[in-house]
Amino acid sequence: MVEAHEQATSQEATHGSGVFIALVPWVLFTIVAEHGTLKLASVAALVIAMGISLPGILRGRPKLLELGAVIAFIGFTAVAFAADASLGEFVERYARAIAAGLLALIAFASLVTVPFTEQYAREEVPRELWSSPTFKSVNRRLTLMWGAVFAAMVPFHIAAGAIDTRPTNIVLNWVIPIGLVLWGIKQTSIITESEEA
Repeated sequence: MVEAHEQATSQEATHGSGVFIALVPWVLFTIVAEHGTLKLASVAALVIAMGISLPGILRGRPKLLELGAVIAFIGFTAVAFAADASLGEFVERYARAIAAGLLALIAFASLVTVPFTEQYAREEVPRELWSSPTFKSVNRRLTLMWGAVFAAMVPFHIAAGAIDTRPTNIVLNWVIPIGLVLWGIKQTSIITESEEA
């Protein structure tokens, strides 16, 4: 009975919306950087990241992904407003690659302590299951997989910045990364279902 409950909650743990809400500043940054300026994209993403991270901070349970976003967008904002023109231009051209790299770094770094997906899963799973092997295994695999998805985006964003044409921008900055995210969502289902088998 406990094992069945544990398996059911492992799937529930990985399908919460909290982790996707935490990615909103990153998506916003990508969209605004495409159609606006690095300054506008950085400030808008920073404000949203701060708003998303505040409830966790106030509850005394800050999440690494949310804090990482705040730190990343403070950095982007500082570069956008204070860097010399050549550095600002470089960061603007490769902002998506830098952002994807930072997301991958946050995901992989969280494996050292608490996988970032586990921080969100804990909000939906009873405390007595947090140390279960199934819960730990699912979240380590999901965090590793999402870290790989973010890392896989980096070379495509770099190529898009280097080539800098409209068709390559569409394919390398949008089509392929969106495809990678959709693949990640599908893998999330596969990983959780494999733990139930």
